[in-house]
Amino acid sequence: MIALQVGLSSTAFAAAAPQPLAPQPAQDVTRAGVSVVRLLLSYVGKDSSEGNANSTIMCTGLGVLVRSQRSTNPSDHYENWVLTDGALVNNEKKATCLSTEPAATLSGISIYMSSTYNAQQVIKFERKAADISIHCPAGSRPCVDGSTLFSFNSSLSEPQPFIDLAAKQGSSRANGEQDHALSLTKADQTLNGLPTSMGGSAPLSVYEKQLEPYRLPTIRQQTGKTLEVGTPMVNGVGELTGIHAGKNAAVHSRDEIQSFLDATLPKVTDPAAVSPLHDNWKNGMDAYYQQNAASARLALQKASADNSNFQAAQSLLALNQPKAAVITKTAAPAPADGVTLFGFHLPYWVLAVVAAVLALLVVLIIFWFWRSRIKKHRRVLEAELAHAEQHATIEAQRIRLAEKEVAQAKSKMRQSGSLPSIQPATVATGQLGNITLRCPRCNEIVAPEDNFCANCQQQLLPTDMNQYQQQGKAVVPATPGSSPVPRSAPTARSISEQPTIVPASSIAEQPTIVPGRSIAEQPTVDIPSDHISASHQDPEKTVPYAMRQLSGRQLGLAVGAKSDPGIKRKYKPNEDSLFAAQGLISGSSKPPLFGLFVVADGMGGHANGEDASRLAIQTIVNYLLPKICSQGLRQSNAYEKLLVDGVQEANLAVHQNNMQQNADMGTTMTAALVVDGMAYIVNVGDSRTYLYRPATGLRKVTLDHSVVASLVEAGIIKPDDIYTHPKRNQIYRSLGEKPAIEIDAFKEPLQPGDKIVLCSDGLWDMVRDPKIEAVVKSPVPNPAIIGDALIKAALEGGGEDNVSVVVVHVTEPVETTGMPRLQLVAKPDSVDMPQLP
Repeated sequence: MIALQVGLSSTAFAAAAPQPLAPQPAQDVTRAGVSVVRLLLSYVGKDSSEGNANSTIMCTGLGVLVRSQRSTNPSDHYENWVLTDGALVNNEKKATCLSTEPAATLSGISIYMSSTYNAQQVIKFERKAADISIHCPAGSRPCVDGSTLFSFNSSLSEPQPFIDLAAKQGSSRANGEQDHALSLTKADQTLNGLPTSMGGSAPLSVYEKQLEPYRLPTIRQQTGKTLEVGTPMVNGVGELTGIHAGKNAAVHSRDEIQSFLDATLPKVTDPAAVSPLHDNWKNGMDAYYQQNAASARLALQKASADNSNFQAAQSLLALNQPKAAVITKTAAPAPADGVTLFGFHLPYWVLAVVAAVLALLVVLIIFWFWRSRIKKHRRVLEAELAHAEQHATIEAQRIRLAEKEVAQAKSKMRQSGSLPSIQPATVATGQLGNITLRCPRCNEIVAPEDNFCANCQQQLLPTDMNQYQQQGKAVVPATPGSSPVPRSAPTARSISEQPTIVPASSIAEQPTIVPGRSIAEQPTVDIPSDHISASHQDPEKTVPYAMRQLSGRQLGLAVGAKSDPGIKRKYKPNEDSLFAAQGLISGSSKPPLFGLFVVADGMGGHANGEDASRLAIQTIVNYLLPKICSQGLRQSNAYEKLLVDGVQEANLAVHQNNMQQNADMGTTMTAALVVDGMAYIVNVGDSRTYLYRPATGLRKVTLDHSVVASLVEAGIIKPDDIYTHPKRNQIYRSLGEKPAIEIDAFKEPLQPGDKIVLCSDGLWDMVRDPKIEAVVKSPVPNPAIIGDALIKAALEGGGEDNVSVVVVHVTEPVETTGMPRLQLVAKPDSVDMPQLP
């Protein structure tokens, strides 16, 4: 289209045949209207009615441009001269524009060009008092009784059109014509509502806005005082014949004006210094009304080029398009209703339709390429997911085979007597401590021949583990009931030679990855948790025992919760939602303390993610709180099932909403229910729950349901690769995808000093686990401060996602008497609390 317009403006128009011009009948308005100006005068003086020494007086009237020529300094500007009546502009120290003529000093003049000069915008020139030089006729007559002249400057690129004087006094009457008063009116060709003056404390801008509509050149009847001061009188061809005076409704004649201009205006020594706009406009108008189309167009085009603000010539050409085609290659204003190309005239609406069709084709082509690219990307993704699933299955089978071989070898060793039996607990004598084998997940005692923990069903594997070495102090009885034998005795094998039970951290434990939609935000690194196994502790320490003894005691809970939209999503909806509350379980004389904490990270784009996370929290709160607060549950495992059922209900609610709204939203969720010294934790997706204990440090309780975490577990990629892997934003499990979802559940006994941290991936992806631990282990007792510090660390790390944190500090046992039944710490604004029984 750009090339088309360039070609049309340079060559195609030149080939168009000249067409005659249709003249406008009112030559006086057309010619002289561009030179008539409206004047706004501001005076500063004392307002006797108000006693204000700084009052402002503002008046308006008319004038006409009578000369525009270059200043004597060639690098300066054009000097433009305005002729008006002395009652409006003079060198007296009083506001003669008012009938009372109060004492005042002229402070400024604003010159408004007519709407014929430029109808698109208000062109205004301003003169300060210090720059105003007013010229009056010579003689003894006061300046207010005659006509006056003053000048204003414009740049060298802005010459102005000025009016010509009539050849002689009454020349227009030779043809039986009458002189006309050329006024500047509103669009309805009246002066109704014109404020000729304004005084008092009103700002100048208010008066300016009132005068701006009065810029339309209009012929008015000569009715004396009804004309504005300074109204120019013109003949039928737009030449100046007089100026309307302010006093006695008189008119300054053409001869009087001629003598005044000859004596006052600078002498023209170089004709080229006079405004070229005046000559081109005059020549164009002469040719226009003589029906000389070619000469008229050429002159009017030159006039348009002389001053970019002067639109009269362009407007006149536009009235005659497409006949007023461009004559030369250098000046190329476009026709009003179309263009001519290779001899064919094309209306603008045809060009618009062609442009619209081309634009539509471009959009369709772009959409087709984009859709093809998406499909290709999806096929690649599905292939990679299928490959990962196949690799994970093979790896799981290999691990299971290895476990089976180890179990068979272990059985053969027992049958041959080469593997002595280890009792669940040995007899402690003297300085030797107890040796106990425990499940690394729930810390319950297990036998060395067990493959699974009887309490939590954790799979156990025999490996070489040195946690039970006690520097030569461990003893193993040869038979039940026998006395201990030192490690150095030849009758006993070293404890380091015995099998040790550790968790099976294999891909076999992970749910199978299946291709499907993935709407998660960021991946999760599954950090090995072998350093937190109870088997790492000194066997002589009684930490696990103490933890079991705390069950049933009223541990205190201090809670802090904080959410932030992040840096990159600062102006988008926060798709994270969190909930934190604690209270008492009714039904006993000494009601137990409980706490419910949830973090959900919504997905789906726009507001869908925000809606999904809030709907999930609303559902789990409605399901859990009434059941917990009413009477509690008799069995501890029932709380774990209750929490899992609550998450399942939240999943069903989001899924049903997707079906009803034809939406594709989802959310991750991690939740912790603390009851009676035990934390029941669930997880779906890649939102995490951490447990910090001063003795063992920070460890991740939950497992991430992300593609990259599975690839790391299968050995396909390294743990650090999840932050740069192209699949780092994909999860294979979230709430809302299907009616029922697989939920991971964990159980953690608590002790004073523990800290539970629930967070969305906006925290752990920006702040690695060592940094999180450094913040959490702070001795600050207020968890809200720790939460703020974690949020700040995430923002400093990049803040690429919404970040939400709930920090729970487990304190010493507290007295629950007088505590409120339910204490709300944080919840989304849209979540309503259920009615408690």
